[in-house]
Amino acid sequence: MRGNRLIASIRELLGRSSDHSEIEPLSEIPAVPLPAGAMPGWRSYRCMAGPYERFRVHYPRNWDSIVGEGGDPIHLKPPGCDVSVTVSANDEPVFGPQGVIDLIEGMANSRGVIFERRTVQIDRWAEDGWAGSWAWRERDPQGAARLWRMLVLGHDQGNLIAMVNGAEEQIAEHSAQCEEILASIVLPPSELLAPQAFPLALCELLNDRRVDNEPYWYLSEEGHLCCGDLVVRLANIYRSYLQREDLDEVASLLDIQAQPPGEVESQAANWEEVRDRLRVVLRRQDAVAELDIICVPLHGGIVACPVLDSEQQITFIPKEEALRWGLDPRDLLTRAVATLDAESAVNLVELRDADTGALRGFRIAADDGYDSGRLLCPSLRASLEDSLGAPLLVAMPAARSVLVLRDSEESRKLLSSAASTRYEIRARPLSEDLWLWTESGLEPLKA
Repeated sequence: MRGNRLIASIRELLGRSSDHSEIEPLSEIPAVPLPAGAMPGWRSYRCMAGPYERFRVHYPRNWDSIVGEGGDPIHLKPPGCDVSVTVSANDEPVFGPQGVIDLIEGMANSRGVIFERRTVQIDRWAEDGWAGSWAWRERDPQGAARLWRMLVLGHDQGNLIAMVNGAEEQIAEHSAQCEEILASIVLPPSELLAPQAFPLALCELLNDRRVDNEPYWYLSEEGHLCCGDLVVRLANIYRSYLQREDLDEVASLLDIQAQPPGEVESQAANWEEVRDRLRVVLRRQDAVAELDIICVPLHGGIVACPVLDSEQQITFIPKEEALRWGLDPRDLLTRAVATLDAESAVNLVELRDADTGALRGFRIAADDGYDSGRLLCPSLRASLEDSLGAPLLVAMPAARSVLVLRDSEESRKLLSSAASTRYEIRARPLSEDLWLWTESGLEPLKA
């Protein structure tokens, strides 16, 4: 049982054994704390499963933290005290108060504690979770008492167990801070599918959307989502889901990919028919060198490519088509940037300091294929500069991986690492260097 293993890991950390202890439930069980924000200046810890946040907890800056292998559990201890707060996440869903009580009963039975269900303190946790509080006391052969307080939180995407334990007199001394730590715990929203629930839910939804003789979607032995000849890496599409928080929207994108390519657009389209569909993307010059398309050189081996947008695909513009329209490449680029810049606000993912929570930058995450092209948009640059201050520092290891931070020595170190490592593994790599983003445009950062 997970609870038994969790208590065993706590005892291993403390170097204690309870083989000969007397164990009894407390006569007064602490109430479930009211969820609250972190105290000012506290540190923050996020337990992640890939891009998914399993839980977040906050703790005083002078407390020690010990994180288990893989990021779970986390043990928090005040300096020089026999007190510990341990938080650990589990994949098993919790369906209402009964599920919380069942978990607590299982842990109590694993310790040999006399358990009565009516003694559990039950309450809501935030808007969509349930929580249960229980506690017991252990006395060693010398009569020293140790208190154990258990808080179980959960909903249908998983559960979390928080344990507070320590010498009885020291627990009393630190009870207020322990309560504030427990109250600061943040669960992911219950409507946001966890990684273990996402693949099957997406596959079932895609099959529900099938029409006529379209092929079925299925999960391969390698864990990929497949439909006919199309193979989708779930890690990539799951990140898109977390950004959109809408399973139907992600399914719609995959529906488009699964459809066979349509007819090539007519090369005789009039300018008036396509002008509103003009957009722009950035590409490496060597990646498009053999294509007879419109592209405008920038710095550092990067080119800006005006393209035509449609629901099915992004289409590069042949040079002969631009000649027929009577437009030169830079005029097309200017119009493409203006169209993209005039669109509705782009999705930006905040990048915050893990310790202080201060805003450090943003990841451009429109996920529509034009993340890189938005680095040419003046209004977006001005908006980010208002939020972060100038100058802006950019890492763009790939066309759909664009990070923007305020320039500083620490930002340069962080983005340099991100650019160099992600550049090697991305499908559409752009640059392993850092760039300054000013009113004049993008310029490679000189070493």
